[in-house]
Amino acid sequence: MKHALIAASLVLVAGTVAGCGGDTSSQAKAAPSGPPTDAPVSEFCGTFESIDQDMARLGKDAKDAEIVAALKKVGTQLDDTGTPKGISSDARKGYELTVKLIGDLDDDATQADVAKIGDSMTAGQKKQQVAFNQYVAKTCAT
Repeated sequence: MKHALIAASLVLVAGTVAGCGGDTSSQAKAAPSGPPTDAPVSEFCGTFESIDQDMARLGKDAKDAEIVAALKKVGTQLDDTGTPKGISSDARKGYELTVKLIGDLDDDATQADVAKIGDSMTAGQKKQQVAFNQYVAKTCAT
């Protein structure tokens, strides 16, 4: 379960979950059909509160399948909510990478697979993920 808690914290704010590469210039053109770019801040931050509660409900004896299902739900919630206006380009890309990587996670993944979720990040992706995490921490601070 320790790996699951680490993975959950990665997604929630302080982590380094990020997606695998690709040319992000094509993503910018596809933004209108992607996740919303004008989510209310309260809804965006509420998504993280909901995620925190869902992860806490899993408990310390959660099975791999439960953890993966919870992470997939996180990805769906993030994708449905989108980001508020004014998010930096790097932070938005970090958000998009996070959503993609979670979505690409196999349903039968293990905790070990989840722990390795960001192992193939490039330096640019790490920078984007840090920007996203900092944005969430600043925007959603209570």
